[in-house]
Amino acid sequence: MSDEFEIKITGIDEVSANLDELPLRLVKNAYAKALVAGAVPIVQALGARMGFFKEATGEMQAHLVTDIAIDSAGKGGRIQIGFGRLGHIARFVEYGHREIGHKPLSKELGVVQPHPFMRPALETAADAAVDAFATSIKESIDEGLV
Repeated sequence: MSDEFEIKITGIDEVSANLDELPLRLVKNAYAKALVAGAVPIVQALGARMGFFKEATGEMQAHLVTDIAIDSAGKGGRIQIGFGRLGHIARFVEYGHREIGHKPLSKELGVVQPHPFMRPALETAADAAVDAFATSIKESIDEGLV
């Protein structure tokens, strides 16, 4: 996927030690559940900043996707949040772009200014995402359920 966010959580030695005692399948499920929980605040913050898309908002929100991958050794995972096949549109809005007319002239028509919405969404939701991830992992360990 294009235009994804990444939050890497490190320094949770106690949690890692507790997870090492669980069967690998349970650890992978705990990470998957925690990654989903951590993605929720980011997706919500992203959705709240998409109003400038006007009539295309519904289409862009419909293409907002997440992809989870868990390390095969059960030592962590990652979640990508993006816009699937419409990722290029989100990137154009985030960073701005030049407008070019059609061939044969391909005349430059102007410049569309950047309208950052993905990076600010991540910045405002990062702490909540980390908290949700940590809470979910702790619950999985405490309950013994995944």
